[in-house]
Amino acid sequence: MAGFRFQVMALVLCAPALAWADAPETSPRPLPRPATTATDAAVATAMTAPQRPDGAMRLSEAAALEAARARQEAEAARHAAEAVQAARIDAARVVAERVAHDEDEEAAISPMAVPASPFPRHRTDSVVQRFATLAAIRAQTRSETQATPAAQPAERSGGPSGRGLCGVRGLGGRELPRITSSTQGCGVERPVSVTSVGGIPLSLAATLDCDTATAFERWVRTEALPAVGRTGGGVAQIRVIGHYSCRTRNSQPGARISEHGRGRAIDIAGFRLVNGDVVTVEQHYRRGRYSRMLHQMYQAACGIFRTTLSPDSDRFHQDHFHFDLAQHRGGGTYCR
Repeated sequence: MAGFRFQVMALVLCAPALAWADAPETSPRPLPRPATTATDAAVATAMTAPQRPDGAMRLSEAAALEAARARQEAEAARHAAEAVQAARIDAARVVAERVAHDEDEEAAISPMAVPASPFPRHRTDSVVQRFATLAAIRAQTRSETQATPAAQPAERSGGPSGRGLCGVRGLGGRELPRITSSTQGCGVERPVSVTSVGGIPLSLAATLDCDTATAFERWVRTEALPAVGRTGGGVAQIRVIGHYSCRTRNSQPGARISEHGRGRAIDIAGFRLVNGDVVTVEQHYRRGRYSRMLHQMYQAACGIFRTTLSPDSDRFHQDHFHFDLAQHRGGGTYCR
């Protein structure tokens, strides 16, 4: 029993030595919270001050205690604000360092690098169609360039092919497809649409065959224009009122098919001059200052055309000249 007590006492005496073996040499002394010493003192004074008999706190003591609490709360708020500001400054510094680091890495990669490559947009149908059309045109151009020149088409009456419409340099217009008709005697094998003669426009495009178009160009160039001369500044437009039309002569029932139905006739109503004056067969053929020139050009048409009709011919031609290339017996002409 005595030995057991001795062991317990030895253990008690050695325990502090074992606990202090790893203890630090000095312990940090807790620092008082900033600006709270006065507040704590005021609170302590107020709490330990003698109370009134009724147990209530003096007014001055209550005011001092309230003021101390307010200062303590303000101080705590200031410390919190300073902590938030410090955190913001640290965050901004971290972001700035990260941006600088990223810029250094981008500069090290390539000074010409872009943030992202643009994604190619899908081609619309119109774009695809446009490129397909261009490709077809280029292919056709190459084939035409490489192909052997084809044989020249047969010459038409009036001059060598390639000089102008129907081979006549002064004829302006275009070729038309073959004209067919269910009416026997109508139609044109190789029609053309004449829009101008010698650079002078027609009031409407005339559909004719090449023989009639060539004769018309000759009459305008050699007879009509010289007859007008410089009167009114010259001819500005030729007024056409009849050309191809599948009908009978003078549109009379039972009559033969007119030369208009074959594209071999044209009707001229007059001219418009450069100064704006309008010369008409109906108003000026028999009287007036333009009567002589109209008679002159009409008489000269006989021979160029095989048939010429004027207001002196019949009641159907009071307002125009009729010219055609009808075949007459004996190959002669009919001019009235």
